[in-house]
Amino acid sequence: MIGKLLWKWIDVILFVTAIGAFVYGFFLLGYIAGIFSIGVALIILGLLSESISRQEGR
Repeated sequence: MIGKLLWKWIDVILFVTAIGAFVYGFFLLGYIAGIFSIGVALIILGLLSESISRQEGR
């Protein structure tokens, strides 16, 4: 039980860190690319949070 919960949190932390790295990389390419990457990242994080809340509400 605790192991599954720990792996869930590690997955979420690594996923958010990866998205942060992508956004940072796009900002290095240019300001407009960085702004668009933030929008895409927020959409992805929103879908992820909806997916997690649906799994917990089974």
